[in-house]
Amino acid sequence: MNDKGYSLVFTNSIKQEWKSIISVKKRCWLLLSGILVLISSLFLNYFVSTWVDSVSKTAVGDLFLDLIPVFELNFLFFWAVFFFWISTTVFLLVNPKQLSFICWSLSLFVLIRCFFISLTHLGPPESAIHIPESLSWFNFSADMFFSGHVGGPFLVALIIESRPIKYLMIVYSMCMVVVVLMAHGHYSIDVFASFFIAHSISVMVKKWEYVFYPPFKVNEE
Repeated sequence: MNDKGYSLVFTNSIKQEWKSIISVKKRCWLLLSGILVLISSLFLNYFVSTWVDSVSKTAVGDLFLDLIPVFELNFLFFWAVFFFWISTTVFLLVNPKQLSFICWSLSLFVLIRCFFISLTHLGPPESAIHIPESLSWFNFSADMFFSGHVGGPFLVALIIESRPIKYLMIVYSMCMVVVVLMAHGHYSIDVFASFFIAHSISVMVKKWEYVFYPPFKVNEE
């Protein structure tokens, strides 16, 4: 089979998967509600982070950050967030089987993070990287615990079925550990705790995963 043939098979496979989602009311509802909840959670994260920024002032010492010099990694620190969300979105649009499940899972991740960052009003490390004015509208200085840079990709790695993407997300998450600590973007506890929190969330959502993959019937009410 030539490249054109493979491309046609791949395209038909994507169309078939989307058709199976749209043609089943329950799957369609789970997808639309998952997207809506995820978008809502991101808006909530924005408002909570803005509020925490306005009340958080005090920085504390950190064993790891005291030993690591500050590196100018603004580009990686800020744009890595976009890379994660865009690459995950593109993959799930092309492979939509888990789209609704991952939307709901990431929504829970964001909501739990909103809860945690609202509890402790801790300022950023004194040596934290400077946020460029052009990026300040979506990056915040005091949304410390826990790290979304590290925890988000690790959660996706734990729940996604595709092995190549699973390994890629694990590597990406590990790279974010290095970038975040070198840039002093988070305290070390924010970084290392995010693995445990992401794992706990994955255990919770997997208990409900069957809801997204029952033997649906076409035009099911």
